[in-house]
Amino acid sequence: MSAPPLPNIGQLVPAVFAAARMANPGLQARWVAMSIRLGGRLPQSLLMVSVQRAGEVDLVCRALERDLVDRLASTTEIDLRFNYLSMFSEWWISSAHAVCYTLSSRKLLVEQEFLGLANDLRMVRVQLEKHELASDRQLDEPMRFAPTQLRPVETEAPVYVYDKDDPRKSHIPRAGLSSRHSMMWEVIDVKTGTQRWLERTELSERMLRLLAPA
Repeated sequence: MSAPPLPNIGQLVPAVFAAARMANPGLQARWVAMSIRLGGRLPQSLLMVSVQRAGEVDLVCRALERDLVDRLASTTEIDLRFNYLSMFSEWWISSAHAVCYTLSSRKLLVEQEFLGLANDLRMVRVQLEKHELASDRQLDEPMRFAPTQLRPVETEAPVYVYDKDDPRKSHIPRAGLSSRHSMMWEVIDVKTGTQRWLERTELSERMLRLLAPA
């Protein structure tokens, strides 16, 4: 018996992005408007393309977020939606940060609210992609971390030490889903000695509000 034919990846992948665009055409239009506005700041670059691609990923993330709300997980199959939402969300963070970093580092946009957004994206990206705390060179001494939950056999949470000078240092941020099923991450702000949660969709909404108002 011959094996069943494999799905046509060349058709399925474009179909995913097309469905996400169809589900939210108004949002797509705002991303296109943002790309035109920002692309003019670097007219001989691919910045416009970078913004449009970030927008495409945002649309897929939002479609997945909505799907998690509207469709219950299957009882007979492994539900991988969270895994792919996490993957696309991290991809979006990287793309959005690259755009904002380009604009802020070259002083093409200097408004404080925009710089705050760029910094929030940076803190998430550094923890996800560099596996370390953002701005950890400002630490005066190693930081001690402990899990938030104990296993049944434990009476005291194990502690691990984060040393900025250790080449094997690493930090895994706590992550989860918000009430609207968007990815969110806890970031450690070394400058202020505080921690807070940042939600991907909220970061996207801030970027749209600042750079492509409705």
